[in-house]
Amino acid sequence: MWLFITSALAWCMIHGFRAIGYPIPILNGYLTDLLAVPVMVHIALLFTRRFLVRDPAFRYPFSWIMFIAAYVAVVMEVVAPHFSPVYTADGWDAVAYFAGGICYHMIGQYRLQVQAK
Repeated sequence: MWLFITSALAWCMIHGFRAIGYPIPILNGYLTDLLAVPVMVHIALLFTRRFLVRDPAFRYPFSWIMFIAAYVAVVMEVVAPHFSPVYTADGWDAVAYFAGGICYHMIGQYRLQVQAK
């Protein structure tokens, strides 16, 4: 849970600084993308465990996490730039989405497995 809280707070801090006009250069560019998929997957996993499967040891398979990363990459880097100038297509953002998913699978899933025992 500490990993989720730390990631969510970092994401909020980066967006907060961006909103008041003081973006943190390297963090503003890629850390939010790196944290996006782990935060989304963790929230979805908590919901799935609580309301759908009712199993605290349930974990998403790696393929599901990669599907979520691919979905986010397509929506944010391919579709959204066609509808708003706020979004720009950046392949490195897609790499960050997948890297975040892989890190969550390796670290977050492992921590959740240990906590469930």
